[in-house]
Amino acid sequence: PQTTVPMAAGMNRATWDLASTPVVGFPGMILWGATQNGPTVLPGRYQVKLTADGATQTQPLTITKHPLRDISDADLQFQWDLASRIRDKVNEANLSVIKIRRIKTEVAEKTKGAPKEIVAAGETLAKNLGVVEEEIYQVKNQSGQDPLNFPIRTNNRLASLLRVAVTGEGRPTSNVGPIFEELVAELKAEQDKLDKTLASDL
Repeated sequence: PQTTVPMAAGMNRATWDLASTPVVGFPGMILWGATQNGPTVLPGRYQVKLTADGATQTQPLTITKHPLRDISDADLQFQWDLASRIRDKVNEANLSVIKIRRIKTEVAEKTKGAPKEIVAAGETLAKNLGVVEEEIYQVKNQSGQDPLNFPIRTNNRLASLLRVAVTGEGRPTSNVGPIFEELVAELKAEQDKLDKTLASDL
C-alpha cells in the first residue's frame, strides 16, 4: 500500500510507530483531548524508504496483526477508513485557519499607507475573516490550560473524535460516525461562510 510515514531518525537507526500521515498543524495551535497522529496503517506489505545525508535506502516491510488479538480485517479496515476521513476533515479545518491567517497578513501589508477607504475595506475583511476563524479554532488558546476556560471549536472537536477513532484496534464505537457527520456539516457551514466572505469582501 502507498502511504506517507513519519520517521524519527537517530544516528544509526530509524523508528516508525506505524502511524500514517499526521494532522496538518499551524503555529501556536493548542488542542484539548485530541490527537494529531494519523491512523495506524493496516496489515500488509510496505516499502520503507529512508534518506539521510544524501543516501537513500529502501527495504520491504510486512506488518501483521497481533497473533493474540481476535480482530477481523473488516473491522480494521472500517477503523482505518473512518479515522482517515476524520483526519482529512481536521486537515480541512486547519488549512482554513492557515488560509485565513495568510490573507489577513497579506491584507494588512497591502493596505499600509493606502487611502482610508482601502484601509477600511481591509479592516472589514479582516474582521469578517476573524469571525470565521474563531468558529473553526479557539483563538484564545495561549497555553495548554486555556481550553479549560474557553470552549473548543470545530477543529478541536474533530481532532478529539480522531483520538477516539484511533484508540485501540478495531471498529470504533457506533456513535463516532454520527458525531463525525454532524461535525462535517458544521465545518461545511463555516467553510461556506469563509467562501462567501472572500467573494463579497476580498
